[in-house]
Amino acid sequence: MGSYVIPNLANACRVLALVAESEQGLSLTELEQRLAVPRTTTFRILQTLCQQHLLEKHGKRYLVGAALFKMSCQLVSTSKLSREALPFLQRLTLATGMSVQLVLPHAEGALITEVCDCPNPLRLAARPGTLAYFNCSAAGKLFLAFLHFDALPELAAQGLFRAQTPQSIVSCPELRVELQRILGRGYATDDLEYHPDVRCLAAPIRDERGIVVAAVSVTAPASMFPRQNITEVAAKVKKAAIDIGLTVYRPQLAANQK
Repeated sequence: MGSYVIPNLANACRVLALVAESEQGLSLTELEQRLAVPRTTTFRILQTLCQQHLLEKHGKRYLVGAALFKMSCQLVSTSKLSREALPFLQRLTLATGMSVQLVLPHAEGALITEVCDCPNPLRLAARPGTLAYFNCSAAGKLFLAFLHFDALPELAAQGLFRAQTPQSIVSCPELRVELQRILGRGYATDDLEYHPDVRCLAAPIRDERGIVVAAVSVTAPASMFPRQNITEVAAKVKKAAIDIGLTVYRPQLAANQK
């Protein structure tokens, strides 16, 4: 079978694997050294992968691109987490009247993988494959709090904190205060920070080690999700997230609680 292998295609696959494994991305020099192929060849491979949106260049570093995000979503949609979570997401949509999302942490933000739209004709939830910014999405801030609290300066230096509305928090000191609140109450909110007049709330899904591996998020127009309802909605979202975590990662305990 070796005679049928296309060397540069094999090298392109190696590039994708190397970049996908690196949270901070890799530079041309780093990839050239790891691949042990000429710099011009590595550069042409990178340019081709960027042109196909499999990679994206940020400064001098190459990161996973949108096309690869969508491929990952297709894989996630068949995974145990997505499959087991779906009934809980559907029930939460009915219980809250809001759109519900399953969200995974990504090196550059919060990756939406599943969406259950609310019956309301005004559907505001982003589609599967959308990568939401860390600093102004509910799930993004949740992942910052539980997974990246000590890495805020590095993430800010990468340009990953964006102002979507006047309410968006972009400074590290203000974010730390917000993340402390999130850690204390166990959920995060996007209070008109990503889209004007839209409010979101997210709660963490934990694996058998207690590590946050995903989030459940709800989205609704602010008029349908006023601040005075946050505590009530948060209780429902947190319960759904806990139930998903138990069902997927601790099924025996989940069975005993039924």
